[in-house]
Amino acid sequence: MAFPHLQQPSFLLASLKADSINKPFAQQCQDLVKVIEDFPAKELHTIFPWLVESIFGSLDGVLVGWNLRCLQGRVNPVEYSIVMEFLDPGGPMMKLVYKLQAEDYKFDFPVSYLPGPVKASIQECILPDSPLYHNKVQFTPTGGLGLNLALNPFEYYIFFFALSLITQKPLPVSLHVRTSDCAYFILVDRYLSWFLPTEGSVPPPLSSSPGGTSPSPPPRTPAIPFASYGLHHTSLLKRHISHQTSVNADPASHEIWRSETLLQVFVEMWLHHYSLEMYQKMQSPHAKLEVLHYRLSVSSALYSPAQPSLQALHAYQVPGQQRK
Repeated sequence: MAFPHLQQPSFLLASLKADSINKPFAQQCQDLVKVIEDFPAKELHTIFPWLVESIFGSLDGVLVGWNLRCLQGRVNPVEYSIVMEFLDPGGPMMKLVYKLQAEDYKFDFPVSYLPGPVKASIQECILPDSPLYHNKVQFTPTGGLGLNLALNPFEYYIFFFALSLITQKPLPVSLHVRTSDCAYFILVDRYLSWFLPTEGSVPPPLSSSPGGTSPSPPPRTPAIPFASYGLHHTSLLKRHISHQTSVNADPASHEIWRSETLLQVFVEMWLHHYSLEMYQKMQSPHAKLEVLHYRLSVSSALYSPAQPSLQALHAYQVPGQQRK
């Protein structure tokens, strides 16, 4: 696909949308790889939300995107191979994420699509204890209950990836999908293995450009005041500062934030579908890890490749709770 070097971002987006209808899937992905390599972040950020939705489907479940839950290597090996290469943690899509991350772009994610208890607590101005939501809640220009989270590119991508498992319509009973051959669940395993490596190592460095790295997301001032769970409602800003550690104290912190984000998103999006009261009781990080470990252990009975990821998760414990 040949793009004029100086074309406007809006024209780039329009061209890609047209290609998604008129060109074969393999050619679309080849064009996207070239676009990600050739275009600067200031133009790529305009296509990012559309591309993420095109891949994972819309948050309301109407658009199925690439339908990763039904894509199986034994049924459609060519398309499966293309998708897995494009969405691999070291592949073109993640390179786009890091390219935008380096420029500190933010993308709005509607609070209304978060799991029920999370959405309810934020709408009541009670911020969950998870640092995933700290300093990210923003009012829409029209006010009211139209709240958004201002997410960095990595967070935005992982939010959509995790929620696509829940928001998409249930598979037809007549459709038999093997989880061990399903693109979505294999990607889950790859992301866990990549971003939560075992034996005390850290994820590979960011690689948005040759020799370049993207810094850890800086803390932001809160957009609106929120209380937190507990007997005493402390301010978000004070609590956030009390949990801050200097990124200069440990160089690995520049890489570990991705591990923390991935784990927090999976826990928040997949496990919190019960009452608000139960959600408040589940705010302990150790309790969340235990539940996630249990859920993954159950899933591993059907999906054996997930075992390495379970080991990675087991090694990623709250400090002071590691096994002696």
